[in-house]
Amino acid sequence: MNVKIHINWYLQRFTNGQMVVETAGQNVGECLENLEVQFPGIKEELCVGQGELDGPYQIYIKSTNLYTTKLAKPVKENDELAIQFIGGGG
Repeated sequence: MNVKIHINWYLQRFTNGQMVVETAGQNVGECLENLEVQFPGIKEELCVGQGELDGPYQIYIKSTNLYTTKLAKPVKENDELAIQFIGGGG
């Protein structure tokens, strides 16, 4: 399935400044695996671990407030994902 991914400004250093990239996958995890093939190092920055994101990032599907950290979350043809940095201060 073809999926567009909107890249957070902080991660654009991995994508040569591209704000939107296309990849393929049946679920969020496969999309991230293919994204890593295209842009090495981005997966490590996202802190991908044990089947979910484990860092300050969240992935929104279809630009809604419905987000996931679960990599098994299915995607559909022409879905759009947005990787957002959810930082906090302390």
